[in-house]
Amino acid sequence: MFLSKKNHPSYNWATLRKSVLASSIALSTTIALGTIGHAQDATDSSTVFPLKTEEQTKAFEEAVKEYLLQNPEVIIDSLTRYQELQAQREEEQKQFAITSNVEDLHNSPTSPVLGNPDGDVVLVEFFDYRCPYCHKAASIVKQLVEDDPNLKVVMKEFPILSPESMIAARAALAAMKQGKYDAYHFALMDSASDLSQDRLFALAEDLDLDLDQFKDDMKAEEVGQEILSTRALAQRIGANGTPAFIVGTTSVPPNTSFEEFKALIQSIRTKKAS
Repeated sequence: MFLSKKNHPSYNWATLRKSVLASSIALSTTIALGTIGHAQDATDSSTVFPLKTEEQTKAFEEAVKEYLLQNPEVIIDSLTRYQELQAQREEEQKQFAITSNVEDLHNSPTSPVLGNPDGDVVLVEFFDYRCPYCHKAASIVKQLVEDDPNLKVVMKEFPILSPESMIAARAALAAMKQGKYDAYHFALMDSASDLSQDRLFALAEDLDLDLDQFKDDMKAEEVGQEILSTRALAQRIGANGTPAFIVGTTSVPPNTSFEEFKALIQSIRTKKAS
């Protein structure tokens, strides 16, 4: 999966590490406090919590320190739990964002559509023509469309990797205006080593497009607006890299196989029928 530079996993790692470490220590302290508390059930718990004096504070700190030295796995366990909770929270937020933006995802009148525009299941893909993983996924998407007459695939042009990506996205959207998006898109995905303007224009001619109209449409305001709208939508749903897939209202990993896509699509149909 390709990520934009701002969202690369190594971006601002020092800040993330500090945050995780702080949370880990806090969780470990909570566990330690709970253990100490259980050990002193028979006594007055106010001697441990709340901490009212400097002596109580120092005693508590020493107890926690000793506990963690004797049980270092607590830090690892709490860090693991913290990461699990963070991932769960992020997934819940992303799911809510997808559901809240489902109309823009499924039914934008300006986004290209492959397959059946009235299909009963919708697959959405955010992609970049410079993304090698998008090229691999393109063959899967193409096969899904060919095999499933009731599948609607919404293509979200998401050029984030290079200036050439932007030009290619504009070219594909210009081809859409002459009814040749499918052919133009898959031609670029089949061979993206050259995304120069000369190649983009030559491909338009190969597909018998009106070249003057094609060039005008590449510069059209509505084409630029579609790309900007897609970027805003990607930000709202947390799609930071390419390819990003959504089937129905479910976010799907970029390395999902053809068989896994088919199974998910069938699952959605089965739920609708029940």
